Amino acid sequence: MKFDIESASGHAASIDEAGSFGDNEAMRPTEMLLGALGGCTGINAVLLLRKFKQPLKSLTIEVEGEQEKEWPRRFTKIDLTFVLGWDGKHDNQQVEQALDLACNRYCPIHATLAHGGVEIHHHRKDA
Repeated sequence: MKFDIESASGHAASIDEAGSFGDNEAMRPTEMLLGALGGCTGINAVLLLRKFKQPLKSLTIEVEGEQEKEWPRRFTKIDLTFVLGWDGKHDNQQVEQALDLACNRYCPIHATLAHGGVEIHHHRKDA
């Protein structure tokens, strides 16, 4: 049951479901949604940290979502954890500001989900 998706920008991705509903050949749609949120906030975080001249060495984003038990099993809560590695001294206040702006101002995926009633929290930890 795998679907191949092509975007207006010409890029492609695939989605599928587990064996009972699909062929388990690609990411689940819900996983793709969480990945899109992590990717969107991550891109913006990196751009802002560069703008703020912070010595970012690495960034991993862990995204976990809680879903309702009954169908359609919408997400009710999503937690993002930004794991940041540094190549030198960084300014904690500017890092927190960059992450806040990346999530709450510049990511359209975050805005769409948050305004749709999903509770989204972001956290930070240094690698």
